[in-house]
Amino acid sequence: MNSATLLLEWKIDASPFRNRVVLQQMGLVFGIPIVLVGMFVVAITEQNRWQIAVQVMAMTGGVILGLLLVVMFLFTLVGYEQYFQLDDEGVQAKVSGRTSAFLKLVRIGLLFSGRPSAMGAGLVMRTGDAIRWHNVTKVEVHERQRQMTLYRKGGPPFLLACNADNFATVREIVQAKTRT
Repeated sequence: MNSATLLLEWKIDASPFRNRVVLQQMGLVFGIPIVLVGMFVVAITEQNRWQIAVQVMAMTGGVILGLLLVVMFLFTLVGYEQYFQLDDEGVQAKVSGRTSAFLKLVRIGLLFSGRPSAMGAGLVMRTGDAIRWHNVTKVEVHERQRQMTLYRKGGPPFLLACNADNFATVREIVQAKTRT
């Protein structure tokens, strides 16, 4: 995409903890297993089953909440800055600033962890993505979040986050380039 005419570029603080959809999904991802653990405890205990189930669910929820608070603190400390570049051929995104340096440290730590699964995760960790206009099959516009989801042929969706100043311009360009 480097040879194409650059139309627009911007940076955005894309912390997942500021995204309502991400927070709702985290509630489901962590809430459902906690409830299932509680149901399992009810099924296997004989005395005080409801009291024990509530205690186990509270402890499990407390541990998960504590770990999430640590992750939120790291995101607050480091930030999650993304750099977007929109041109005639498509759009690309990559992490930038302190986020990029932090993810490189995480990758190095995973590679030296001695655990094969962590090493593999370190090798495949992506810090950027790009999508060409001709590969976009569908565009969903999320006005309130100032985001667009670009769906592609045979791949994961591309989240295009904008700021208040450029959302309307980016939406016009995306809709003109993708004819959606």
